[in-house]
Amino acid sequence: MTTMMTMTTKEIPVAKGLPLIGNLVFLSNNSQPLLQFLVKNYQKLGPLYKVRVLGKDLTIFAGPEANMFVTQKGMHHFTNREVYDELAKEFGESLVITLDGNPHRRMRKIVDQFLNSAAIAQYVKPMIQTTFDFTKNWQIGQRIDVFDSLRKIILNQFTSALLSCTSTDDFLEDISSCLTTVVKVMLGQKPRSVLRKPTYLTAKNRAFGFIQALIDKRRKTGQVTDEPDVLDFLLSVKADDGQALTEEEIFTCIFIIILGGLDTLVNTSLFLIYEILKHPEIYEKIMTEISTVFDNRIPNVEDIKNMKVLRGAGMESLRIYQGGIVAVRYVQHPFDYKDYRVESGQTIYFASSVSHFLPEFFPNPYTFDVERYAPPRQEHKQPGAFAPFFLGQHMCAGARLSEIQLMLTVGTILYAVQPQLDAPNYTMKTVLFTDKSSVLTAKNKCYIRPTRKITLN
Repeated sequence: MTTMMTMTTKEIPVAKGLPLIGNLVFLSNNSQPLLQFLVKNYQKLGPLYKVRVLGKDLTIFAGPEANMFVTQKGMHHFTNREVYDELAKEFGESLVITLDGNPHRRMRKIVDQFLNSAAIAQYVKPMIQTTFDFTKNWQIGQRIDVFDSLRKIILNQFTSALLSCTSTDDFLEDISSCLTTVVKVMLGQKPRSVLRKPTYLTAKNRAFGFIQALIDKRRKTGQVTDEPDVLDFLLSVKADDGQALTEEEIFTCIFIIILGGLDTLVNTSLFLIYEILKHPEIYEKIMTEISTVFDNRIPNVEDIKNMKVLRGAGMESLRIYQGGIVAVRYVQHPFDYKDYRVESGQTIYFASSVSHFLPEFFPNPYTFDVERYAPPRQEHKQPGAFAPFFLGQHMCAGARLSEIQLMLTVGTILYAVQPQLDAPNYTMKTVLFTDKSSVLTAKNKCYIRPTRKITLN
């Protein structure tokens, strides 16, 4: 007698919602209710569950389990192209974020060469100098819009340190407008028809023209500094197949330098400045640390890394204010998780930031605590606990640069002008995106006032 073995697959649990509209909070631009919703349902239903939005089921994979799964098995089951197809169509087929498989590995190797530790060490001093150049024009007592100022500072850090050129305010507005418009189309917030409107097309053509003119000029003039910059590297490097980069690959590498880091770094720097100024005891410790490092010289990368309190504050900002609350991937090959089956041909929403708010990993998770990351606690080193740049093969290629750039930007501003919040009782509120930002950002403007001015000789 033969016994037939059958495998049973459980139905993925569904979060409770209202009739017809379901879990409409998932479409909200208000970050706090969405985050709390994701955390609550993880605690109640486990890491894999569904939410129902306007009659459509969305699959959520959350918490440390999801973070570990995508790290260990993500490349076998998930792809990016279907999710980021609109970005590829608008900004180039060679964008590393839109690639998978061998094309992704090829471009990632190229990008990693100018975003590795040795390369980052060369960017630190020009980035600090750029920040000083901007703050020297601020006056004591002047009301400074932090977000708008950071956009200009950080864009010029990228262009000066990596591309040996100066940006313009028009280029900043054009490239920011292009990105936020395409992201809103991807999220269903705007119709695709906006990508054919003259306003968008004009901004796109100007932004592309700025980058292409930079490439064309460098081809004619050759290297412009004693040390080759990223553009010099891209014009001379050969891939593993021995072939030089195509014109599109050079263009998209420059584009992703600006596009990939600008938005997230501006907002994380904003959040970090806010949290430091809201916590006087942390501010005092950081100012002591910064003064020791900055006095009479421009710090190097090791100096930046050794600022332990500032580093802890930066990591805490990355934990609490992760730029994207969910990361979207396309399921190319089905997979099993415990007793559940996730079929191919659907999108899946990785709520990687859920683990940042679980008390079993980060006690008192909504408290800004800069000591979490130092021995003996080191809460971020628990498997799957800390994922501010996502995980797996599509982890942010610029993560190492972003961490250093975050510290040097905020550290330089604090040292140069020793700011105070314009309104001591100001409380920041966050939203997922605005017309000027495609990631988590401040809903209400944050202003500071310099209390001193220190410039470099």
